Amino acid sequence: MKVAIMGAGIGGLALAQGLLAAGVEVAVYERDPSPQYRKQGYRIHISQVGEAALAAVLPDAVRRRVIATATRPGDLVAGFDDQLTPQFEEVYPVAGPDMVTSVDRYAFRRALMTGLDDVLRFGKQFTSYAETRDGVEIAFADGTSVFADVLVGADGVGSRVRGQLVPSMEVVDIGVRCIYGKVPLTPAVRELAPPAFLRGFCFASDGAGIGSAFAPVIFREPPAEYGDYLMAVLTGTNERLGVSDDELFSMSPSELWGNVAGLVDSWHPAIGALIAAAEVEAAFPITLRTCIDVPTWSSERVTMLGDAVHPMTPAAGAGANTALWDAARLTQALVSGEGPAAYQREMVANGQAMVTESLQNAERMFNVSISAGTPAHRSTAPA
Repeated sequence: MKVAIMGAGIGGLALAQGLLAAGVEVAVYERDPSPQYRKQGYRIHISQVGEAALAAVLPDAVRRRVIATATRPGDLVAGFDDQLTPQFEEVYPVAGPDMVTSVDRYAFRRALMTGLDDVLRFGKQFTSYAETRDGVEIAFADGTSVFADVLVGADGVGSRVRGQLVPSMEVVDIGVRCIYGKVPLTPAVRELAPPAFLRGFCFASDGAGIGSAFAPVIFREPPAEYGDYLMAVLTGTNERLGVSDDELFSMSPSELWGNVAGLVDSWHPAIGALIAAAEVEAAFPITLRTCIDVPTWSSERVTMLGDAVHPMTPAAGAGANTALWDAARLTQALVSGEGPAAYQREMVANGQAMVTESLQNAERMFNVSISAGTPAHRSTAPA
């Protein structure tokens, strides 16, 4: 069997590791020119579902690398108003030394690439596929093509594989934008940060549509490029942010972070101090998108995983973990001979449950109403 995976994101890499360990011929094609190219976020929560999936697909050496480069586990999820008055708090047992409960996205992807040098192909933009009696012919923007027995779309929320396989599927823009940033955890920052911000994920809100999340990224073993930091994310609608999408996505990092500073100017001084201590050039915006219904399809040779098939809001902390679940289940289906159809049935049911939960959480968290087919929710921002 020869499997071609479009996309070197978390789900695609985990699938490649599982298939390669089982002796399946696999190749991963990524449109970006290098692993450092794309900014998609910083800290990712790994749940028990994601942890179990990683244990199922990763060879021991790769698993040890993921553990070594993961972040130190926290024990808190808490909410505050904009003056840091506590609104809720949940404390969790601290995970053991070999548990992975959160990761830095860049370090995690690099760890998942361990041993995949011979199967990774960067700078390969998928354009189309054609099913034949014997397999799938896959075409790329550079004029080349490859042949595989199975094609897996792991190419994210803007999936071109999905665009051909299920062209009727709608991905909606929920109307919320995030501006991501990083605050290096210097001794001075550790002193001024509220203690809760160094223990786990904390969310503050002004009650009028602007929210700000903070979470520590304290490495067991930091990457060569940077050290420990506090992830800082501002959320809001275009109206509350005070800028259109055209303006937001054309801003320089310093302009973006200046906008963030202005929006929290009246908040608790500790939040303003953290924003002022951020690494300005690390700022970038993203659009929150989701599907409403996870689709089905009839192809036995083309399938999808992760955001390519069930994009969801981050409000349930389930996107990356569901992609890892997909990778583990698809590995099992392909290696055992069950085939993509068996995987698809279970993936659709599991993915729909996660999408629905994230939708409900997002409506409460961001005070928005999310529905399919509404022109205002059709995405116009960059993918």
